[in-house]
Amino acid sequence: MTTQTERSSISPVTLATCVEQSLHTSLDGFDLKRARLYGVAVVDPQGVVESIDGALRITFLAEHGDVYELLDAPTSAIARMFDAAVVLTCGWAAPIAEEDSADHFDGPPSEHPLKRRVRLVVAVCDGGVGSVLRFADTPDDVICDPGAARGSLADAVNSLWFDPPVVVPRENR
Repeated sequence: MTTQTERSSISPVTLATCVEQSLHTSLDGFDLKRARLYGVAVVDPQGVVESIDGALRITFLAEHGDVYELLDAPTSAIARMFDAAVVLTCGWAAPIAEEDSADHFDGPPSEHPLKRRVRLVVAVCDGGVGSVLRFADTPDDVICDPGAARGSLADAVNSLWFDPPVVVPRENR
């Protein structure tokens, strides 16, 4: 039996890497139409560090066509019952250029001439957030982010885990 201390000593990006590796072997491609939410229980902390199959118990919780609605749904708070919550989503990514540069593009990534298909796994736990992504054109290359990502998705993932749940009092009948 692993202790809370052992489970919480795993960095979020290490956790995300192990989850992503496990999901990568079971997913077919980079075209999921719906974002998915998983609850993750750590079975073997050292196995997570070494990305050993079976080190985690990954439980599918929900999916939605809009990742923000998925994360904002009251039922998604069930993910807090696990050691971590994981969001899996696919989409388009495009290079980011400075606003005043000649390469600046104002449209959505899906319309950018240099767009790339991407699959993103974001893990959040008491230790913070970590993410891992792969591009469809280079599926053997894994890019990790130890929680430096900023933006609306990072905010939504943080809110899922760290914001207090909303409690609606029932009227006495």
